[in-house]
Amino acid sequence: MFIMQYQISLPADYDMNVIRQRVASKGPSFDTLDGLGLKCFLIRERGRFGAPCNEYAPVYLWPRVEAMWGFLAGSGFAGIKDAFGTPPVQTWPGFAHVRSAQLSDPKTIVSVTREDETLSRDADLIERRKREIDAANAAVERTPGLLARAVGLDPLSWRLVRFDYWARAQAELPAHLSRYEVLHVSAPAFAELHDTGRQYA
Repeated sequence: MFIMQYQISLPADYDMNVIRQRVASKGPSFDTLDGLGLKCFLIRERGRFGAPCNEYAPVYLWPRVEAMWGFLAGSGFAGIKDAFGTPPVQTWPGFAHVRSAQLSDPKTIVSVTREDETLSRDADLIERRKREIDAANAAVERTPGLLARAVGLDPLSWRLVRFDYWARAQAELPAHLSRYEVLHVSAPAFAELHDTGRQYA
């Protein structure tokens, strides 16, 4: 699995209804995109729930790297470049992915949070991955409204990223995290996403 996100910062006076309308128009075309495990169309609005700026920041889960490259080279990402310029695209090899048994329909996801952590350069990655999977299992099982967690590792900067997928509104989520509103969910290849939750059980 690969995690992917691009974060497009928008002016402070930008009308975010433009993004809402864009997603309402273009989002359904991703519902049948070959190889897309999960895409959450995310926004943050300046001054709401700790957001420092207006931002459009979709996050993707790809079961196969070929599908990710196909999207980046295709018409879908070309539309982003035409509208906003070419944004830096962050990608992370999957470190952990755990889903709640309650997550049968990805469209029940209404919010996503992001958390970043820098690892020590001499970190034991095998042990750390086990800890992340265990922590994700515990969080998904015990936290009301938490439907899934995806963790990725950037081996260039040695930074972990954790995306939590929620059935709860932004206002109810931990204030120290980056909190995003979900405008649309597409998940045509959701069944292909490998759950690491019981790998070390």
